[in-house]
Amino acid sequence: MAETKTLETKTLDLGDVELSCTVHGDGPLVLCAHGFPDDARSFRAQIDPLVARGFRVACPTMRGYAPSGIPKSRRYDAEALGRDLVALADRLSPGSPVRLVGHDWGAIAAYAATALAPARFSHLVTIAVPHLRATLPKLALPAQLRRSWYTAYFQLRGIAERGLAKNDFALIDRLWRDWSPGYTASREDLDRIKAGIAPRVTEVIAYYRAFFTPSALFGEARRLLLEKTTVPAIHIHGEDDGCVGVELTRDIERHFLAGIRVHTIPRAGHFVHLERPEIVNPILLDFLGAP
Repeated sequence: MAETKTLETKTLDLGDVELSCTVHGDGPLVLCAHGFPDDARSFRAQIDPLVARGFRVACPTMRGYAPSGIPKSRRYDAEALGRDLVALADRLSPGSPVRLVGHDWGAIAAYAATALAPARFSHLVTIAVPHLRATLPKLALPAQLRRSWYTAYFQLRGIAERGLAKNDFALIDRLWRDWSPGYTASREDLDRIKAGIAPRVTEVIAYYRAFFTPSALFGEARRLLLEKTTVPAIHIHGEDDGCVGVELTRDIERHFLAGIRVHTIPRAGHFVHLERPEIVNPILLDFLGAP
């Protein structure tokens, strides 16, 4: 896949953390947040079409991943992730609402951001992770428990760090194969992703450990993820997703007060936006509209 020309790379000090962010094009802002195990180039298949439409596209490297910084607070819960996206919207588009796109953990951050500051965002696109208010009751389904084995594994301090790094981060190769069984990531892409994780193994795993902190279980992070979304939205999900089963997308509409359309994409897995851009991009552009 051809490399998209980057207009600018910024390092933005958000107070708790410095985030590296690539910015492409000019026009109203589309903010794209990546997940695990991935990096800021996750949306490379979407950047050129968005820029050609007249948008400016910002792709931050999420907190904890290199070359972004380690947060002073050491927080990786949904509230902290959401506040990063709100701060980026404030910094990069202070006068206008932002179109927000999130994949995997980026989707979780996006749900939190739109709950924290709904007026800052005009459109919400989530990929591969449905609204947590709908998802939580289904996480105990046997098929989903099998898919989510790594979440429990990542709670094992020290063991998980060694296991993730073992054999040149072979677990990352396995997760990409298991989660997108019809897609073969290039060695170049996987090596680049591993380079962003290798110096920050504990920080990246901390995203999963944050699910079991008091804030996530009882406090503000839980409230944000369970709050109904008031920003117009679409959700995109691969039918063959080996990480979050497509059945978790059912009956999510009632949790979106401004409406949502769910698009399930055939012959695609967890990284659906990379696997089937010829289907995903027209859906994305149609929803985001004219600049």
